[in-house]
Amino acid sequence: MHNALARKSRLARNIARMQRLFPSEYAFVPDTWVLPDDLGDLEKQFDEHGQAASIFIAKPDAGTQGRGIFLTNQFDRLRKAAADRDNLLVVQRYMSRPMLIDGMKFDLRLYMLVASVLEEGTGVLSPRYFLFRDGLVRLCTTEYVAPTAENIDQKRMHLTNYAINKKSKDFVQNDGDDDGAGSKRSLRWFLEHVGETHGEKERDKLWGKLAGLCVKMALAVHPTLEAEYHNVLPRDSSAGAMGCRCFEILGVDVMLDVKRRPVLIEVNHLPSFTCDSPLDADIKSRVVQQALDLTCRCDAGDRQAYEAAAARR
Repeated sequence: MHNALARKSRLARNIARMQRLFPSEYAFVPDTWVLPDDLGDLEKQFDEHGQAASIFIAKPDAGTQGRGIFLTNQFDRLRKAAADRDNLLVVQRYMSRPMLIDGMKFDLRLYMLVASVLEEGTGVLSPRYFLFRDGLVRLCTTEYVAPTAENIDQKRMHLTNYAINKKSKDFVQNDGDDDGAGSKRSLRWFLEHVGETHGEKERDKLWGKLAGLCVKMALAVHPTLEAEYHNVLPRDSSAGAMGCRCFEILGVDVMLDVKRRPVLIEVNHLPSFTCDSPLDADIKSRVVQQALDLTCRCDAGDRQAYEAAAARR
């Protein structure tokens, strides 16, 4: 999962392959370039002076917590940043018209459980995906204004990373009494807010889009995951009769544009389960509990069942 989705460059390559095959189905990722490999193609987006009308956001391939991210419309800055060939740089067209909450830019942290059913005898790994019906809404702490030369470096206006915004004097911690208050809120509240503001039909439509995005994202890399599974977990003595032996909880980060269209930002294969507030503790504990309920149904007879399956081979 780390190599297939969590590295920004691998995610970009895998989604780009699917976009060539199914362009309309995989339109939930903005135009993306992986530098230095795509430097020549990216240069075509700039004029003869190295300036662009659009703003681009650049992210280190293996960066976390917002470190190393910057916005620019100057090709020379991107070229210089890409000069270090040991660290790939992923560049995307910046979403300049995002949906706002209380004037702030925000993102959604979705929790997705990736599991599988191992078909007995054939060894085929059939995917099973579960999207947790809650999550986190993480707000910036500076009121949003479309990027200009004057504000382009204001990270707490343009970047929704919790690690960046929690250090702001304007960050408001959620005390757990109201999951629709503060700088971090619940996805449950947000969907209810969309329903109240735009109607229940729009709320259900949005949830369907979020679920569809997650499924398509995972299907794009399923062949890779199946190969990795069989490489790391070769067949045991039961020939797969005991089912799949692993699962993973992903943190899928999504933004919405002004028309409430979801855009995939990145995927975390090790989402933080640190709890800085009662809201965190409530949501994250339920994520873990439900994942275990779905995947770890063990009982006292499992050993006998395994031994019986192995004996039948």
